[in-house]
Amino acid sequence: MLSIHRTGASIADVIASVRGVPSRMIPYAAATALTRCAKQAQTEDLPAEMRKVFSNPVPYTLNALRIEPATKDNLVARVMVKTGAHAPGVAPENFLFPEVEGGARKHKGLEMALRYQGVLSPTQYAMPGAAAKLDAYGNVSGAQVRTILNALKGIRAASSTRDRATGAKLRKGRRLANDMFVGQPQGGGRPDGIWRREGKRLRPLFIFTTDAPDYSVRLDFSGTVQRVAMERFRPEFERAIADLQAKGSWQ
Repeated sequence: MLSIHRTGASIADVIASVRGVPSRMIPYAAATALTRCAKQAQTEDLPAEMRKVFSNPVPYTLNALRIEPATKDNLVARVMVKTGAHAPGVAPENFLFPEVEGGARKHKGLEMALRYQGVLSPTQYAMPGAAAKLDAYGNVSGAQVRTILNALKGIRAASSTRDRATGAKLRKGRRLANDMFVGQPQGGGRPDGIWRREGKRLRPLFIFTTDAPDYSVRLDFSGTVQRVAMERFRPEFERAIADLQAKGSWQ
């Protein structure tokens, strides 16, 4: 979340420079201008910045922002990341915050589902393997994720999960629907994961790892929003005053 305040140096100067306007009009115009700046950052400048720093971001990411408008009594407009997943998958805050603040990403919906089914331990992450089909945005398709999760439901309880905390081996690889296998293949030092049989070969759909995917700061959220405020507040403030004066109720 980032706030645009009326007390920012340039913004406060703009408000203080107004002459010949009824004082009671100022808070209304300032609130309108602040809200318009926040809206532009939400719908135009931040999505444009995402397209620069992310590789082909999905619409879900580009539309992951919302605003809290300013009011005449609270001259603060906020640009925020939506909380909660509005579709099956990860809440926007979980994947955008690491890009803004840096650090490890939170677990994805697939990982939580795998953990619920006893396939993935709390300390593991599932990374796409060579056999995973990616969509146009470079992500594992939702259809493929659903197929894998549905297949996992068919696992017989007789095949036990390994004790991942102690590193014990999975007794036997578990056969899933569509020739899938969960566990650590024998030989070759291959990692634990979800594998697909292709003839005599096993190819990885997902690899399990305890190394949390780590992000460096890439999206200058704060800088982008503040730049919009500094560039757009004056014209938006003047436009808001003109609109109010045109209504003729402030004389």
